Amino acid sequence: NLSPWEEWFIGKEKELRARLQARAAEEMNIQLEKMKQKQECERRKRIAEEKHKEWVQKKREEERRERERKLTKEMAEKATRELEKMQLQEKSQEKYNEWLKKKRAEEAEKKKKEKEKEKEREAELQEKKARSEKIFKEWLHNARNKPRPVLYGYGFPRGKSAGCADGHLYPAPAYCNPIPWKPVHVPPPKEDNVLTVKKKSKRPVSCQSRVSSPMVIYKPKDNLCVGSLCRKQ
Repeated sequence: NLSPWEEWFIGKEKELRARLQARAAEEMNIQLEKMKQKQECERRKRIAEEKHKEWVQKKREEERRERERKLTKEMAEKATRELEKMQLQEKSQEKYNEWLKKKRAEEAEKKKKEKEKEKEREAELQEKKARSEKIFKEWLHNARNKPRPVLYGYGFPRGKSAGCADGHLYPAPAYCNPIPWKPVHVPPPKEDNVLTVKKKSKRPVSCQSRVSSPMVIYKPKDNLCVGSLCRKQ
């Protein structure tokens, strides 16, 4: 049998041991809780890092796709601009070729018209020349074959030459004014004017009347010999 002190001591030891065990269990629980919390933090941190990596990767992928989209858009716009430029150049070249073709056609048409006009002028000149030669030949033929009139004129009294071997004298006028000549009445000058005229004049005025030979108006049949006088062979 145990004494009361031993029982008390044993009780105290049991109580102390129980407290120590409880404290150890509590500390263990605390350690376990801390470990769990640490593990949870690490897990969350790992998840966060993974999510961050995923976000970064996704962001980079989006940026890459955006760059590719922009690059594709820029390339498409550049290709469109180049195509429009080429089309515009082709259109401009086509318009220039059309204008050049039209201009050359106009110049060719202009040259053709000028050549035609030149040919027409040459033909007209040739026709005028031929017509003139024909008229001249007809006139010459008629002039040679028609009868010669008797010459009555200056130096040719009754058709005979008077004192001139070659007959180079003035022919009879082709026209004679039927109205007789009348002298113009001039009032007598004043005495002062008469004296002045006498002083200034050095030569005497000769008033000689010239008697003209009888004139005959010859009217030929055709208009080619109007006013002409043919010599008698």
